[in-house]
Amino acid sequence: MKQIKLKKLSIHNFKGCKERSIEFERRTYVSGANATGKTTIFDAFTWLLFNHDSSGSTKFDIRPLDADGKQIDNVEISVEAVIVVDDEEYALKKTQKQKWVKKRGTVTTEFQGNVNEFEINGYPKSEKDFKEFVAAIIDEKIFNLITNPTAFNALPWKEKREMLMKFVGESSDVQIAEQFGEQYVKLIPELKIASTDDILKKYTKAKNTLNKDMVEIPARIDELSKQLVIVDVGALKVEKAAKQVALHKIDNELNGGNGKLEEVNQKRQQIMDLKFKMSSIQNDANEKLTTERSVARQAADNCEQKAREVRKQYDDAVYARDEFIRKRDQAESDKVRFAKELTTEKSKVFPKFVPLEAFVEPKVLTTEDLKCPTCGQELPVEVKNRRIKDHEERCAKAKADYEARCEAHESKYKKDKEDFDASRKKNLKDITDKGQAAADSVREYQKLADEKQKEIDVLTNSLEKSKKAFSDSMANLNKIPREADVSGNEEYKKIQHDIENIESEIEELSNDSAGNTELETRKAVLQDEISEIDRKILAADNTKVQARIDELEAEKKSVGQEIAEQEQMIDLTEDFIRTKMNRISEIVNEKFKVVSFRLFTNQINGGLQETCECTVNGVPYSTLNNGHRIIAGLDIICSLSELYDVTAPIFCDNAESVNEFNLPEMDAQMILLSVSEDKELKVEGV
Repeated sequence: MKQIKLKKLSIHNFKGCKERSIEFERRTYVSGANATGKTTIFDAFTWLLFNHDSSGSTKFDIRPLDADGKQIDNVEISVEAVIVVDDEEYALKKTQKQKWVKKRGTVTTEFQGNVNEFEINGYPKSEKDFKEFVAAIIDEKIFNLITNPTAFNALPWKEKREMLMKFVGESSDVQIAEQFGEQYVKLIPELKIASTDDILKKYTKAKNTLNKDMVEIPARIDELSKQLVIVDVGALKVEKAAKQVALHKIDNELNGGNGKLEEVNQKRQQIMDLKFKMSSIQNDANEKLTTERSVARQAADNCEQKAREVRKQYDDAVYARDEFIRKRDQAESDKVRFAKELTTEKSKVFPKFVPLEAFVEPKVLTTEDLKCPTCGQELPVEVKNRRIKDHEERCAKAKADYEARCEAHESKYKKDKEDFDASRKKNLKDITDKGQAAADSVREYQKLADEKQKEIDVLTNSLEKSKKAFSDSMANLNKIPREADVSGNEEYKKIQHDIENIESEIEELSNDSAGNTELETRKAVLQDEISEIDRKILAADNTKVQARIDELEAEKKSVGQEIAEQEQMIDLTEDFIRTKMNRISEIVNEKFKVVSFRLFTNQINGGLQETCECTVNGVPYSTLNNGHRIIAGLDIICSLSELYDVTAPIFCDNAESVNEFNLPEMDAQMILLSVSEDKELKVEGV
């Protein structure tokens, strides 16, 4: 396994760090108060190697700022790292300079951008050569994942799942499906040309379309069923035959009677023919009504569909508006919180200067001090002078030491106060910026909510109109009668008039055949009854309507079968995903000691939803505290390092939230960044 270690990092004018050089051990503890430069160390290392900060952003300022928060120009920024790759040591350096060009004919210069210079082991290199050298040591994406405990779980779930699949191997979905024999044989042709996601989308879309047809077909059948004339045609035919027999008997009795009888019978036949025509006119009119009702029914269905679509748009708009309002309220809460933080920060005051205790003058020499301590006689002049001189030098040195300590004490106070003021100023700016951003968010989300409300107002009007249109279309449908009124039809009225004239003629002819009046009357009644039976039989011809109903029933059955086929493919695909994910989950989770991954969830409707959620003892990563998240991240780094066969320095931010005994043993260099009360950055290595 390739091992990459950071031996030394030297930073010059990078962000808030003017000059710092740090030597790293296998485990290095970096602690300090906020804004003392802990994260700057990680940022400097990643900027050197990959030109981005520790969070992966390339848009961050590395130039130092002055007391007013303005960038300081005309200073070189450099980061140099000594790294060890296995047993080979390399010194990598990156320097950024500003390019200023003097304008022609003026004494002013103009900024033309930044220029980066690169070195490897003291030898100048081009940016291309430098990048290729670093890439040969480690891939940038892999570096990010094995140096930052939060990096993996910050990825989109599909990327995380794709990466975890590398623990399983290169088996394709087709190869996995083939391992189960006949179980997924129907699915394999689909897997050869599409992913499981696309297969589900394909069959779900087809199923939804068919379901819509399945809803519409019964309504159409019901409408047609209402057009059926419910008559027992067989019974009518039997009744007609009986009446025809009776009529034949009467004809036999009248045979040889009045000479006008035959003429009467002919006219009665004319009446029967005319009545058949009347029945045909009635049926044609009914058929037209049926067509009109079908058109009106379709119009009503279209209006109902439009109303449903508008209702969905309305519901979606209401949901979006409520979501914007929720975000606005959250931003408002953040704004209030930042206002409180700003007040708290403003109230912070650096302690007043407390000078050192007053200087205590050394004890003055007395005459006794200038005598011999043994015999009590005065010392020789040269000895006495030397003692006096030594005493004066000690006094002067003590005074000088005191003044030096006072100066150092005052200098430290001034520096601490400057650091405090700078930190306070930065904090005030950060809080103000966050508060302003929250206020901007409040306005932005309010604006979005207002726009959605306007959309809702328009949709409310559209919804009312669509409801009214549907109501009107149903009213229009109900206005169309099921039985046509042909009393105003000119042809129908003419036939009625012709029948009345013929009946008058029959009546006149019947008067001339008085002897057969009773028989003629009975015959006429029978003929009328037979004609009525014929009209009923003709009106009861449901052949066309029934044929269409049968056609729709067959279509309904066919659509039902197609829906079942789509559902079968959906179920088969979801079962394959579940089987595949269960197998993959077992393989993947064996690679980790602390975390487990949930690769799919079962939905309420029995379906399957693919995901990639990291858990610790069943608790989702998103709800873990900082300490457990770090431990989970370190466990993931262990497995990823084994997968990619490489280790690199792990920068563990917020390490104060993890107890020492909870930190797992890592086969990699660790740099633990912790928040402490130290005003100066503190570095300790073990």
